[in-house]
Amino acid sequence: MSQATATKPSVITDAPIHASLATKDLARARSWYADKIGWEPALEPPGTLVYQVGQSFFTAYESEYAGTAKNTVMNWLVPDLRAQVARLRERGVTFEEYDFGEFKTVDGIMDTPDGNANAWFKDADGNIVGVLHDPSAPAAGAVTTMIAAADLARAKAWYADKLGFQPAQEFEDIVANYKSGGSSFSVYKTDYAGTAKNTVAIWRFQGVRPEVERLKERGVVFEDYDFGPEGKTVDGVLSDEQGNVIAWFKDSEGNILGLTEDQGELAG
Repeated sequence: MSQATATKPSVITDAPIHASLATKDLARARSWYADKIGWEPALEPPGTLVYQVGQSFFTAYESEYAGTAKNTVMNWLVPDLRAQVARLRERGVTFEEYDFGEFKTVDGIMDTPDGNANAWFKDADGNIVGVLHDPSAPAAGAVTTMIAAADLARAKAWYADKLGFQPAQEFEDIVANYKSGGSSFSVYKTDYAGTAKNTVAIWRFQGVRPEVERLKERGVVFEDYDFGPEGKTVDGVLSDEQGNVIAWFKDSEGNILGLTEDQGELAG
């Protein structure tokens, strides 16, 4: 066994997680991200666009449930938020205005007490993407997965008990930040938790089938789906002749999350 194969993660806590953004029109999504953001897909498997941002990844995929998520689905950390907002506006991106009571956006940007700033935009399908000022971010930035929770304490307990994750950083009753492989994700409190009817995040690693069985023993319930000609899950796992393997489960907040077999296309 080669060293590269030996070091591949085989459990969820060691695997990278990628945000999954739903689209009703893959060609439209591809054009929007190219024209408005300047991102081109690194890979284009059937029905999916895989984007690399710095050393991080996200996917856009066709789903009839595109547009159902009313919460932020992904954050993009950039070293200079104001410069990035100005660049994107020149490309035609419209930034959202929000009033959170104590804090609100002014001309699309919300300043935070720690001296940083946030902004939000919607893509062609209405997916809400946050842009966060982070001076330590690489020049290209990095994207992180955002997972909505109606009850943050309940969600934290579920991610610990069922998946084995512990927060790397947290702000009480606001957000819990996690590390997963070389990537990160955040579980955060929002009134819009549970609105997304599509898969919101995917973990990629080798050994999905044994990990499904291990997680079942921890109490994770896997979903069964019938996709007609495209196949259906058997004992919670969908597979095909090309070696693609995927399984889905829901967290305590009703978010649909996936595990998929790493075929070696993506780094990290």
